[in-house]
Amino acid sequence: MEKRYKYENEMMRAVSEGQINKLDFFTGKFNYNLLKKRTNDTLRNIKNYCIIMNTLLRKAAQNGGVHPIYIDNVSSSFAVKIESLQKTETAPSLMTEMFKTYCRLVRQHSMKNYSPIVQRTIAVIDSDISANLTLSVLAKQQNLSAGYLSTVFKEETGKTLTEYIRNKRIKHAQYLLSTTNLQIQTIALHCGIMDVQYFSKTFKKQTGKTPKEYRDELRLER
Repeated sequence: MEKRYKYENEMMRAVSEGQINKLDFFTGKFNYNLLKKRTNDTLRNIKNYCIIMNTLLRKAAQNGGVHPIYIDNVSSSFAVKIESLQKTETAPSLMTEMFKTYCRLVRQHSMKNYSPIVQRTIAVIDSDISANLTLSVLAKQQNLSAGYLSTVFKEETGKTLTEYIRNKRIKHAQYLLSTTNLQIQTIALHCGIMDVQYFSKTFKKQTGKTPKEYRDELRLER
C-alpha cells in the first residue's frame, strides 16, 4: 500500500507540473501488484484502478492551475473509455494516454500564475468563443472598469484581450475547418465573427491562408 501511495503521489506531482517527460518513469514502475484486489474479476479490478487514476489526475491538473471547464470534458471522456475496456492488456496504454493528456492539459491551460481576475476572464472566453466578448462586456461581468481589466490582462499574459480572443477564435476556426464540412460563413459564426469577409481577412492575416485555402490544403494532404 505504501508503495502504491508513493507512486500515485509522485505521478500527481508530475502531472500538476505538466512533466510529460516523466512518462517512461511511471510506466516502468507500474505493475499489477500495486493494485488492491477488490473483486475476483481481474478486468473489473483494473477498471476500478483506472477510475481512481482518472480522479487523481483530474485533481492533479486542477492543482496545476487548470480550470474545471477544461478538466470536465477530459475526465468524462476517459470515464467512458475505462468502462469500454474489454481486455486487461489494453489498460496500460489507456493509463499512458491519461497521463499524457492531463500533462498536456496543464501545459496548455495552466492559470496558476494568473490572478483570479485574469483566470475568470480566460475561463469565460474559453467557455464560449462565439459569445459577445468585448472588453466592456467582460469587464462588466466582474464589476471592473474596462481600463483596469485591459491593463491587468496585458501585464499578466503579455497579450491584449483583443489579441487573445482573436487567436482563440482563429484556432477554433482551424479546428472546425479540419474536422467538419461546415460552410465558412457558419464557421465564422461559431467563432463569434458575424462578418465572413472580416473573418477571412483575419484568418489569412494570422495563418497566411484564406479559410478555403487552408481547408483545401488539408484535403490534399489526406
